[in-house]
Amino acid sequence: MRLKGKVALVTGSSSGIGKGIALNFAKEGANVIVNYRNRVESAHEVAREIKRLGREAIVVKADVSSADEVSNMVSIGWEKFGKIDILVNNSGITRRCSLIETELEQWNDILNVNLTGVYLCSQAVAKKMVQDGIYGKIINISSINSYQVEVNRGPYNASKGGVNALTRSLAVELGPHHINVNAIAFGNIAGTNIDSEFLINKDIVTGIIARTPLRYIGTVEDCVGPVLFLATDDSKYVQGEIIVVDGGMTILQFG
Repeated sequence: MRLKGKVALVTGSSSGIGKGIALNFAKEGANVIVNYRNRVESAHEVAREIKRLGREAIVVKADVSSADEVSNMVSIGWEKFGKIDILVNNSGITRRCSLIETELEQWNDILNVNLTGVYLCSQAVAKKMVQDGIYGKIINISSINSYQVEVNRGPYNASKGGVNALTRSLAVELGPHHINVNAIAFGNIAGTNIDSEFLINKDIVTGIIARTPLRYIGTVEDCVGPVLFLATDDSKYVQGEIIVVDGGMTILQFG
């Protein structure tokens, strides 16, 4: 088991990619702090699944855009396990909205969760990693929208571009403390919040597949391997990278 004895905090791990990461970390030997904001029953079910795998898990409700709630979540996790070795900043939201019509409140909602949340969680965990001399891992979940923008997703596009820049900035500052900081920019992944908006439309699905060289839409399981790589010592000399996991969509200019 590649993560035996490790403790991981995965934000937004009650469903989708976060759930997949949390469960697979447990399969690799890690104890997990399951974070949620709204899906309380789903979060507790994830924790039960982790315990069935023979690992420990606790469930902590926290809005990652709140400094106080993030601080409390990290304190609870540290008190329970005595450390956090791996932080996965997975929490994220998106809404369809035109930039010229978006209200400031909408803009702030998306940026606060997707970008400020990454900053707050990374800061809170990194401080304690540095204080305790933990050679840790911070993995930020970005998106190909940081490279190829999507119409009517301006706040989301901007937030993920910010995540990439923040990842590199943290990597420079935390590298001397032996903390690896990297990000993964995912493409279209089934089993997430795009299911109800995009994947119920056959024409959209056909278009996505036509633009993807591997000719299929990714799954949560396709996300797990790259995250595990960044969470283990296999990636100990990887720093400040944004790994694109999209089936090749962003390299195909003329589909």
